[in-house]
Amino acid sequence: MDFIFPGFIPPEFGENGPWWFTFHQTPNLPESIVEGKERQYLSWFFKGLAYNPEAITDEEIDRYVSYYSSPGGMRAGFEYYRAFSQDAEDNKESAAKGKITMPVLVLSGDIYPALGGDFPGSTTLNSTQALAENVQGVIVPLSGHWIPEEQPNFVLDQLSKFFGNNTNGIE
Repeated sequence: MDFIFPGFIPPEFGENGPWWFTFHQTPNLPESIVEGKERQYLSWFFKGLAYNPEAITDEEIDRYVSYYSSPGGMRAGFEYYRAFSQDAEDNKESAAKGKITMPVLVLSGDIYPALGGDFPGSTTLNSTQALAENVQGVIVPLSGHWIPEEQPNFVLDQLSKFFGNNTNGIE
């Protein structure tokens, strides 16, 4: 859901992706700038990348902040981005050997206020199609990046349709 694979960033994002991709990859700088301001920093993402900023409550943001404010918490989050270069190499090497053939469902947000609002197309779909051949893409209406929080019933409906509502007798 709403993920761009390193090595296959769609052209509409530029060569390196959104500004925070590069910022988070900078060694040690983000940690020093964000320290003590984790709530303000993380809130920008939770609210700015949501079509419905009320979908993630202050209580939920506080829970994330409590984890990210713990020793090494923000560094661990930034390391995810710092691994992008290696991930990009690995993804390109894997794609060169052949695309994933199993069916893949991609859910993409529709509107991202922090990126200027209505973002055309599906960057997630474009990125995933570089790695898989059988990709079904769905743009989730009235949702930004936080799809499960913003449109939980829509997500459940799409997952049910994709997996054929087959629970193999499990209830």
